Amino acid sequence: MAGDTYLFIDGEYLRQIHREVMRDFFGVEGELDIFEAKRQAEAVRAFFYDSIDDTPRQGETEESCRAPIAPLQNFFARTGALSGVHVRLGTVAGKRRRQKEVDILLATDMLTHGFNGSMGTAVLLSGDLDFRPIIEALVRHGVFVEVWYHRTSIAAELPGAADFGREIRFRQLYSWNTKAFKDAHGIPREDLHAGAPYGELVKVGSVGGRDAELHRHQTGAQPSPLSLWIIVAPGDSLCIRDYDEKLIEQYVAVQHAPIQWDAKADEARIANENGA
Repeated sequence: MAGDTYLFIDGEYLRQIHREVMRDFFGVEGELDIFEAKRQAEAVRAFFYDSIDDTPRQGETEESCRAPIAPLQNFFARTGALSGVHVRLGTVAGKRRRQKEVDILLATDMLTHGFNGSMGTAVLLSGDLDFRPIIEALVRHGVFVEVWYHRTSIAAELPGAADFGREIRFRQLYSWNTKAFKDAHGIPREDLHAGAPYGELVKVGSVGGRDAELHRHQTGAQPSPLSLWIIVAPGDSLCIRDYDEKLIEQYVAVQHAPIQWDAKADEARIANENGA
């Protein structure tokens, strides 16, 4: 109905970004779950566009061709079974084995739903500049269009053609994994508006130009829990918590910016202990 939000996902784009980001952080590929992306977009329907290269190459048997694509087929089947999620598959052709029809399917569906009044907001997850004319046409027609993209793969002009551009950052991509993957591969907790830092001061530094303090909390547990406080305003902080200092550093680097530790951190700690 008019006013509803629909999510349109360039599947190959999302799968590639998700695979690379999870592999860089965890050393293994993630397990993509589209339903969480649909929920975050507040969409009543999500459309996932992709293809399967199931044509044997020269000298390749049918069996050897199908074995590697079985996980992808299972993913499409699992995704298409989700409530309100539709998988639309194109074909793969040519010597370079490139997708065909996928972009046309996506563009046609966006225009159809936009012009027949079934949606009021379209969220496009892609970085392909070829979609700019579609975005512009929908905006002119009165549809509110958002573009979700990852900074490593985006045509700079694409978000500007939409009403709103949203960068997909690490924590959001991570949230689009299955529960089983997240249970096996945890990340630090992050709290907004966490107030002023407290606990034993361990290190001081900065993140993206903002002051940062690493504190340890003595609870008797081994190892002791740690909190990195990034100061956003007087008395207000963004707090990242975990037991593993290296994991905190790794997470902050991909989600925000690398931590720059102050060489005089020990002096600051001693001054803090002495009440200076």
